[in-house]
Formats: sequence, structure tokens, C-alpha cells
Amino acid sequence: MQGLDGRVLRDFLVVVQEGSIRRAADRLNIAPSAVSRKLADAERQLGVTLVTRSSQGVVLTEAGRLLREHALHMQDEQTFLLDQLGRFRESGGQIVRVALGEGFAADLMQNGLAPLGQAHPQMQFRADLAGTEEIQRRVIEGEADIGIAYDPMTSSATRSLAIMRQPLCAVVPVGSPLAGRDRISLAGVLAHPVAMLDGRHAIRNLVGRAASDHGLALRPQVETSSIAALLRYVGAGMGATFLPRFSASIQAARGEVVIVDLDEESLQHVSAHLFVRARRRLPGSVGVTAEFLARHMAAFHDLALLKSQRNVPQ
Repeated sequence: MQGLDGRVLRDFLVVVQEGSIRRAADRLNIAPSAVSRKLADAERQLGVTLVTRSSQGVVLTEAGRLLREHALHMQDEQTFLLDQLGRFRESGGQIVRVALGEGFAADLMQNGLAPLGQAHPQMQFRADLAGTEEIQRRVIEGEADIGIAYDPMTSSATRSLAIMRQPLCAVVPVGSPLAGRDRISLAGVLAHPVAMLDGRHAIRNLVGRAASDHGLALRPQVETSSIAALLRYVGAGMGATFLPRFSASIQAARGEVVIVDLDEESLQHVSAHLFVRARRRLPGSVGVTAEFLARHMAAFHDLALLKSQRNVPQ
């Protein structure tokens, strides 16, 4: 049996990431029949079925999952090599891809990438916003180098380089009767109009579970995928929302909103995570970026549990 060449593995990863032969063909700019033929050739060459096909797309078989792991390992090793070689070129290393929740965006730019860019002007970055599950998927499937998410699901496919407890808080209008309190119950907040993130975000699920445990109805006046919209909602005096403190700290410092601690035990034990793909040998540029963000972003301030072996597979 001959080994699969690099192009076949790259095309296979595109099919996996897109979940559809047609979408993979659009991304690769070739005909769907060509993608299907390459996939069939790979299956014939390996003597196994890699995907099951349906009108909804493709699903990996056990053999397909093994090949995905191999393809990602090869991709990671190539990126590592190119990054190492980049140290000897003026252009620097590879672009570091960060997938993150919107609540981390201001912190990332202000406390992370701005000073990191000054210290390493040759480095380049790409930052994409996504929901919690999508962030994990992108890291696991090699579409992002670093994930930064709030309360992600535990997964053996990722390893966290930094973790910090970030309780969920109530963010309320400056003129609200809630603004003068040190702490407030979940029921006390929900007695007022609220805006909420949609179900793609961990925060919605956290608040929903806590409300359900207390027999409280969760009926947001406004539902959105945008944290910026939530903060404008509160700033306009319309009602309250729920966010970790770091997501609203800039607006609170400007006097636009007030952050109040929640007296709700289940919302205290949630954390911000900075993570990478498990067992990946990190390129130097990714390792430097991850360590810098863990040490300087407010979301991980001082208590980052950064692991020192950033270039050693685990």
C-alpha cells in the first residue's frame, strides 16, 4: 500500500472541516466530483471506508477519525518546521490564528496583541470570533492555533495552558436600583428586563441551568449573538445582562455600566480557558503568543496556570 501524499491529506482535512463534499469543493475551487473521486481513491488505497455519505454531508468513520489525527499531526509538524525556518527570514514565522469569544476581544487587543506586537513586530495574527463549541472545534480540527473561551466543555482533544476562575456577574444600568448593591440574587436580576446571548454561547446555558434549578423563567427582552449589543442595551438603560467581569470592565471604568456580583453558587465556579490542540508540538510563534496572552490578558491575570513545556507533546 502506498502512502497518501500531502495534497490528499490536506484535501481530506478540508472535507472534514466543511462536513460536506460540495462545500469542500467550493473551498478548494474544484468540482465536487473531483473531491469525491480523491476521497474514493484514498479509501481504495487504504482499504477502509473513511466517511459515510448522506444528503446532509459526510460523517467520519473510526478509520476516518484516525486519518484525521494523522493528517492534523502532519499539518502541525509542517507548521512547526516552517515556523522554525521563519526565524531565519526577516518576514518571521507563521500567522498565529486565535479563535475566541467576543467577550475576550477587547482584552485580547488591549492587553494582549497590542503589547505583544510592539515586542515582536515581525509576528502576524488572525483573530476570529465564535461561540464556545465552534472555538473548540476549530482548535481540535486545526483551523485555529489558540482558543480562548468561557467555560468550555472538558475535552481530551485539547489542553488548557491557562485557566482562571471568572464568576458570572450582573451588568446593570447606572441608574438601576440594582446598581447600588454589593450582591444580588439571580431572581432579583430576572425580575427586571434582561438581554441574553443566544444558545451558541456558554453564558446562555449557564444562566439557563441556574434559572431552571430555581424554577425561574428565562424570558429575555433581547436575544443576540453580540456582547457589544448587550453592553449597549445596558448602557442605554434598557435592562441588565450577564457577563464575566472582564467582558464589561472597560465600560464600567468609563461609568457606562455597573457590574454587580451575583449571589448564585452555580455561577461562581466557571472559568476562562486558553487552550491548544492536545499532543501538538507548538511552533515558537504560537508558544510565545500563548504564554504572553496568559500572562497579560485580564481574563488570566496573575493566576494563569501556564505549563512550561509548551513545545513538548503531552
